[in-house]
This record gives sequence, structure tokens and C-alpha cells, in this order.
Amino acid sequence: MNLAQALHTAPDVPSAFQSAQQRSAELYADILAVAPAGDGRVDVVAVQSRPSILRRTAALLSEALPPGTDRLVCAAPDGIAATTALALHTGLPFATVTGSGQDARLTGEAHAGEYTVAVVPLMRTAQDAAPPLRAALKAGMRVSHVLSVLNRSDNGVADTLLEQYGVRFHALFSATPSRAPLGPAADQKEDDPR
Repeated sequence: MNLAQALHTAPDVPSAFQSAQQRSAELYADILAVAPAGDGRVDVVAVQSRPSILRRTAALLSEALPPGTDRLVCAAPDGIAATTALALHTGLPFATVTGSGQDARLTGEAHAGEYTVAVVPLMRTAQDAAPPLRAALKAGMRVSHVLSVLNRSDNGVADTLLEQYGVRFHALFSATPSRAPLGPAADQKEDDPR
């Protein structure tokens, strides 16, 4: 039993910790606070330049990491801040991908056979995940998931990533202004597909 469970079951101890849903809602509100006034777009660069947002984002993303993950991979420069925060939070190493298309190149240490997760902070289409996915797969890595902070696409991205690359997709939040937060990662976590 962990501390949160012990406190929850104790009859005379007030709740000192936020639930995962409360933490998620608070983070989502902070992310939306950096959105331009009224149009619902979220500036992912502004989000990633705020240490308190990055720290909490890394904590929530870490809950969605499948067991046995060996390494993270991201596209530079967009994914560096979020991936660095996640790496610092979890202790997992990461590699970066520079360039795009046929010019995409994996930099940093990467080993064939490693279980890898791609980090793409803002997903607009499945194509946003293509450079890190292709580079990791070309290096012989086993990519199981794409993790994102904000999903600006429709729900078809998850299907496309599963069909084209055989990977699962998880986003913490929808950046569409009409939709509420997707909920804490722990509520959506699937069994390890390996």
C-alpha cells in the first residue's frame, strides 16, 4: 500500500494530496492560460518554456509509460523540452531526431531491440510523429507508444498510428477548445501490448 492509499483509508486523516484528476485539471487550466485570447490555440513553445508546467506534465506523462520502456525518442527541436523533463523525471535516456523525411537522422545513443516511446508534445496529424517513429524503427528499436501533451487532431490519429506503425497513442489533453481534458494518464493506461 502506498502513502496515498494509506491516507485515503485512514479514518481521521484529512486528504493532503490532490487526486490524479485534480492534478490533471489544474495542469490543463495552466496550459490553457498560455493560449492566445479566445481562439483556443495553444502555443506549445510557451507551454514548454514554463518549468512548473513541464514538471507536472512529465509526472503525468510518466504514468502513461508502458512498463519496460528503455528509451525515449523525440523530434528536435519541438520535442526536446518535454522529453528532457520526462527523462529527468523517470531517469530514462533519450535520443533525438533531426531533419525530416529521408533526411531524418537519429542522434544520441540508441540500440536495436530497445523498447522505445516517442514523445510528440503537440499532435496535429499522425504525420507529426513520423520522423521519430521512422528513425527509431530504422534503428531497430521497438516503438510501442506515442505520448503527447496536446492533441489538436480528431480521434483518427490513434487509428492511423496503429495501422501505419503498430504503435498506440496517448495524449494528456485535447487542445480543441470545445473538449474537456482527456483525463489523467492512469485512467487511460492500457496493458502492456508487448
